[in-house]
Amino acid sequence: MKLSWLFLAASLYAQDPKEIIKRAMERDERNLAMLDTYMYERKTIQKTYDKDGRLKDDTEDLHEVFHVDGSEIEKLLMKKGKALSPKEEQAEQKRVDREVAKIKNESPKERARRRGETEKDKREEIQARKEVLDAFQFELVGEKPILGRKCWGIRGAPRPGFTGKGRRADQMKKVKGVVWVDQETYELTRLELDTHDTISFGWFLFRLQPGAKIRLDQTLINNEVWLPKEIDIRADARLLGKMLRVGIEIRYDKFRKFSSDSRLVLGDQ
Repeated sequence: MKLSWLFLAASLYAQDPKEIIKRAMERDERNLAMLDTYMYERKTIQKTYDKDGRLKDDTEDLHEVFHVDGSEIEKLLMKKGKALSPKEEQAEQKRVDREVAKIKNESPKERARRRGETEKDKREEIQARKEVLDAFQFELVGEKPILGRKCWGIRGAPRPGFTGKGRRADQMKKVKGVVWVDQETYELTRLELDTHDTISFGWFLFRLQPGAKIRLDQTLINNEVWLPKEIDIRADARLLGKMLRVGIEIRYDKFRKFSSDSRLVLGDQ
């Protein structure tokens, strides 16, 4: 009888929404650290419309992304839906080579300065993720398969009175949504967010209006790490004072292990 109660208690604890989120955040921190060891392609499709719904701009860019000593390097492969010309490709490769060479040849003082800036960004990201547990009230809302995997759905709403540190804390007060967590691995599989207040970026040059919808899907790579698969943003936004309707799709593909000493992305020296 006592054993039955222990199993029941363990089952209830395992399905506690805050505990599920806590375990998912711990897993996600590990995934963030491993992202630096992968090269991948990132396609960004952006469409902007005026207030009357007329298409103003439609762009599609493709980048190859990798990291060298903690710094992200982007190599342009496609611009506005078109592959680069041989001349543009050569110029882009030379630019990437110079950027990589600059990092590899920097002095200890220069490296410390660059790494300090990079680590500061990462610390802010990790701090924000840790504050999620205090920033939101969580509620288990159901179960369903996401990308073929059985997941818990957990709704998060801003916790009244939450005060955190940094700009991310202010942003967390302005969003709510549902997190889908893999029941087998406790990995974050999908994140669905809605904004209920204005969120500003870049010294107020870009402002997401209330009602914006953001979706992030993640997938298992090499049977060892969960990384982004797709980000979808649908929003009304104010850019440089002008109101626009924005649709952004960011797709990640062709993940492969990468070392900064690899010749995959470096041209002839």
